[in-house]
Amino acid sequence: MNLIQIALFLSLFRLSYCKSLWDDEDSACQKPILRISHINVYGESRYMKVFTFIHEDRTQFDLNVLLKQELGSNFLIFNMKVRVRPQGGANFVTLLQMKRLDLCGFLTDFSGNPMIRYFLKSHMQMSKIISCPVRVGNFSVANVSVYDIYPANLQNATYKFFVDVVEGTGEIAKVFALQVTTDISVPACRLAQE
Repeated sequence: MNLIQIALFLSLFRLSYCKSLWDDEDSACQKPILRISHINVYGESRYMKVFTFIHEDRTQFDLNVLLKQELGSNFLIFNMKVRVRPQGGANFVTLLQMKRLDLCGFLTDFSGNPMIRYFLKSHMQMSKIISCPVRVGNFSVANVSVYDIYPANLQNATYKFFVDVVEGTGEIAKVFALQVTTDISVPACRLAQE
Protein backbone atom coordinates (compact mmCIF):
# COMPACT_ATOMS: atom_id res chain seq x y z
CA MET A 1 0.00 0.00 0.00
CA ASN A 2 1.62 3.28 -1.02
CA LEU A 3 1.52 6.49 0.99
CA ILE A 4 -1.30 8.15 -0.97
CA GLN A 5 -3.50 5.11 -0.34
CA ILE A 6 -2.58 5.24 3.36
CA ALA A 7 -3.42 8.95 3.57
CA LEU A 8 -6.75 8.48 1.81
CA PHE A 9 -7.59 5.47 3.96
CA LEU A 10 -6.78 7.32 7.20
CA SER A 11 -8.69 10.43 6.17
CA LEU A 12 -11.76 8.33 5.26
CA PHE A 13 -11.33 6.38 8.50
CA ARG A 14 -11.60 9.68 10.41
CA LEU A 15 -14.76 10.84 8.59
CA SER A 16 -18.28 10.15 9.76
CA TYR A 17 -21.22 9.67 7.39
CA CYS A 18 -21.91 13.41 7.45
CA LYS A 19 -19.59 15.56 9.50
CA SER A 20 -17.13 14.83 12.24
CA LEU A 21 -18.59 15.12 15.72
CA TRP A 22 -15.84 17.56 16.72
CA ASP A 23 -16.01 19.72 13.56
CA ASP A 24 -19.74 20.40 13.57
CA GLU A 25 -20.43 23.42 15.78
CA ASP A 26 -24.24 23.28 15.31
CA SER A 27 -24.63 19.56 15.92
CA ALA A 28 -27.35 18.26 18.22
CA CYS A 29 -24.63 16.05 19.69
CA GLN A 30 -21.90 17.28 22.00
CA LYS A 31 -18.29 16.63 21.14
CA PRO A 32 -16.75 13.38 22.42
CA ILE A 33 -14.51 13.73 25.44
CA LEU A 34 -11.11 12.19 24.81
CA ARG A 35 -8.62 11.81 27.63
CA ILE A 36 -5.20 10.16 27.43
CA SER A 37 -4.92 7.82 30.39
CA HIS A 38 -1.30 6.79 29.73
CA ILE A 39 1.42 6.37 27.13
CA ASN A 40 3.88 3.51 26.92
CA VAL A 41 6.95 4.09 24.79
CA TYR A 42 9.94 1.92 23.99
CA GLY A 43 13.16 2.81 22.20
CA GLU A 44 15.93 0.26 21.62
CA SER A 45 18.60 1.53 24.06
CA ARG A 46 21.48 1.04 21.61
CA TYR A 47 19.77 3.41 19.19
CA MET A 48 17.78 5.95 21.19
CA LYS A 49 16.29 7.41 24.33
CA VAL A 50 12.60 8.29 24.07
CA PHE A 51 10.50 10.55 26.27
CA THR A 52 6.83 11.54 26.19
CA PHE A 53 4.92 14.36 27.82
CA ILE A 54 1.13 14.47 28.18
CA HIS A 55 -0.29 18.00 28.09
CA GLU A 56 -2.36 19.24 31.02
CA ASP A 57 -5.64 18.93 29.08
CA ARG A 58 -4.74 15.25 28.43
CA THR A 59 -5.80 15.49 24.77
CA GLN A 60 -2.31 16.10 23.32
CA PHE A 61 1.17 14.74 23.85
CA ASP A 62 4.75 15.41 22.80
CA LEU A 63 7.33 12.82 21.78
CA ASN A 64 11.07 13.48 22.08
CA VAL A 65 13.74 11.17 20.70
CA LEU A 66 17.48 11.39 21.29
CA LEU A 67 18.86 9.24 18.47
CA LYS A 68 22.31 7.88 19.37
CA GLN A 69 22.90 5.79 16.24
CA GLU A 70 21.82 6.30 12.62
CA LEU A 71 18.66 4.47 11.51
CA GLY A 72 17.77 3.49 8.00
CA SER A 73 20.80 1.55 6.86
CA ASN A 74 18.54 -1.48 6.98
CA PHE A 75 14.98 -1.59 5.68
CA LEU A 76 12.68 0.06 8.25
CA ILE A 77 9.02 -0.85 8.36
CA PHE A 78 6.24 0.29 10.64
CA ASN A 79 3.00 -1.20 11.80
CA MET A 80 -0.05 0.64 13.06
CA LYS A 81 -3.07 -0.64 14.97
CA VAL A 82 -6.11 0.74 16.80
CA ARG A 83 -7.84 -1.50 19.36
CA VAL A 84 -11.01 -0.80 21.33
CA ARG A 85 -12.63 -2.18 24.47
CA PRO A 86 -16.28 -0.99 24.66
CA GLN A 87 -17.49 0.32 27.99
CA GLY A 88 -18.43 -2.65 30.14
CA GLY A 89 -16.55 -5.03 27.83
CA ALA A 90 -13.80 -7.36 28.98
CA ASN A 91 -11.67 -7.69 25.84
CA PHE A 92 -10.03 -5.41 23.29
CA VAL A 93 -10.86 -5.94 19.61
CA THR A 94 -8.91 -4.66 16.61
CA LEU A 95 -10.56 -1.74 14.83
CA LEU A 96 -7.78 -0.96 12.32
CA GLN A 97 -4.52 -2.67 11.49
CA MET A 98 -1.92 -1.83 8.86
CA LYS A 99 1.28 -3.87 8.60
CA ARG A 100 4.68 -3.71 6.92
CA LEU A 101 4.51 -0.11 5.74
CA ASP A 102 7.74 1.42 4.38
CA LEU A 103 8.83 4.01 6.97
CA CYS A 104 11.44 5.67 4.75
CA GLY A 105 8.93 5.92 1.90
CA PHE A 106 6.38 7.43 4.28
CA LEU A 107 8.88 10.03 5.56
CA THR A 108 9.95 10.92 2.02
CA ASP A 109 6.37 11.33 0.81
CA PHE A 110 5.29 13.21 3.95
CA SER A 111 8.11 15.76 3.76
CA GLY A 112 7.92 16.27 0.00
CA ASN A 113 4.24 16.03 -0.83
CA PRO A 114 1.86 18.83 0.26
CA MET A 115 -1.15 16.67 -0.64
CA ILE A 116 -0.09 14.03 1.87
CA ARG A 117 0.38 16.68 4.54
CA TYR A 118 -3.13 18.00 3.72
CA PHE A 119 -4.74 14.56 4.15
CA LEU A 120 -2.87 13.97 7.40
CA LYS A 121 -3.34 17.55 8.57
CA SER A 122 -3.18 18.32 12.23
CA HIS A 123 -1.62 20.83 14.59
CA MET A 124 1.29 18.44 15.07
CA GLN A 125 4.71 20.10 14.80
CA MET A 126 7.93 18.29 13.91
CA SER A 127 11.24 19.72 15.11
CA LYS A 128 12.80 19.11 11.70
CA ILE A 129 12.13 17.22 8.50
CA ILE A 130 12.97 13.57 9.07
CA SER A 131 14.37 11.57 6.18
CA CYS A 132 16.17 8.26 5.81
CA PRO A 133 18.71 7.43 6.88
CA VAL A 134 17.64 9.12 10.11
CA ARG A 135 20.76 10.88 11.41
CA VAL A 136 21.97 11.06 14.99
CA GLY A 137 20.37 13.97 16.84
CA ASN A 138 17.36 15.22 18.77
CA PHE A 139 13.92 14.92 17.21
CA SER A 140 10.57 15.97 18.58
CA VAL A 141 6.96 15.82 17.54
CA ALA A 142 4.82 18.25 19.53
CA ASN A 143 1.07 18.69 19.96
CA VAL A 144 0.05 15.25 18.72
CA SER A 145 -3.71 15.28 19.31
CA VAL A 146 -5.80 12.23 20.12
CA TYR A 147 -8.45 13.82 17.88
CA ASP A 148 -6.09 13.10 14.96
CA ILE A 149 -5.42 9.44 15.73
CA TYR A 150 -8.92 8.14 16.44
CA PRO A 151 -11.94 7.95 14.10
CA ALA A 152 -14.80 10.44 14.30
CA ASN A 153 -17.45 7.75 14.92
CA LEU A 154 -16.76 6.79 18.49
CA GLN A 155 -18.43 4.93 21.29
CA ASN A 156 -17.86 5.00 25.03
CA ALA A 157 -14.76 2.88 25.28
CA THR A 158 -11.05 2.62 25.96
CA TYR A 159 -8.96 2.89 22.80
CA LYS A 160 -5.34 1.90 22.26
CA PHE A 161 -3.31 3.31 19.38
CA PHE A 162 -0.11 1.38 18.57
CA VAL A 163 2.82 2.20 16.29
CA ASP A 164 6.02 0.22 16.10
CA VAL A 165 9.11 0.43 13.92
CA VAL A 166 11.16 -2.68 13.12
CA GLU A 167 14.21 -3.44 11.03
CA GLY A 168 13.08 -5.61 8.16
CA THR A 169 16.52 -7.10 7.55
CA GLY A 170 18.42 -6.44 10.76
CA GLU A 171 19.15 -8.29 13.95
CA ILE A 172 17.12 -5.87 16.11
CA ALA A 173 13.49 -6.84 15.78
CA LYS A 174 11.86 -3.79 17.37
CA VAL A 175 13.55 -0.39 17.25
CA PHE A 176 10.68 1.78 18.54
CA ALA A 177 7.16 1.27 19.89
CA LEU A 178 4.44 3.66 21.07
CA GLN A 179 1.10 2.87 22.70
CA VAL A 180 -1.39 5.64 23.52
CA THR A 181 -4.30 4.54 25.72
CA THR A 182 -7.27 6.90 25.67
CA ASP A 183 -10.61 6.85 27.47
CA ILE A 184 -13.42 8.22 25.32
CA SER A 185 -16.91 9.16 26.38
CA VAL A 186 -19.57 10.35 23.98
CA PRO A 187 -22.25 12.54 25.57
CA ALA A 188 -25.81 11.59 24.67
CA CYS A 189 -27.33 13.55 21.79
CA ARG A 190 -30.04 16.00 22.67
CA LEU A 191 -33.17 16.14 20.56
CA ALA A 192 -32.83 18.50 17.61
CA GLN A 193 -34.88 21.64 18.05
CA GLU A 194 -37.55 22.10 15.43
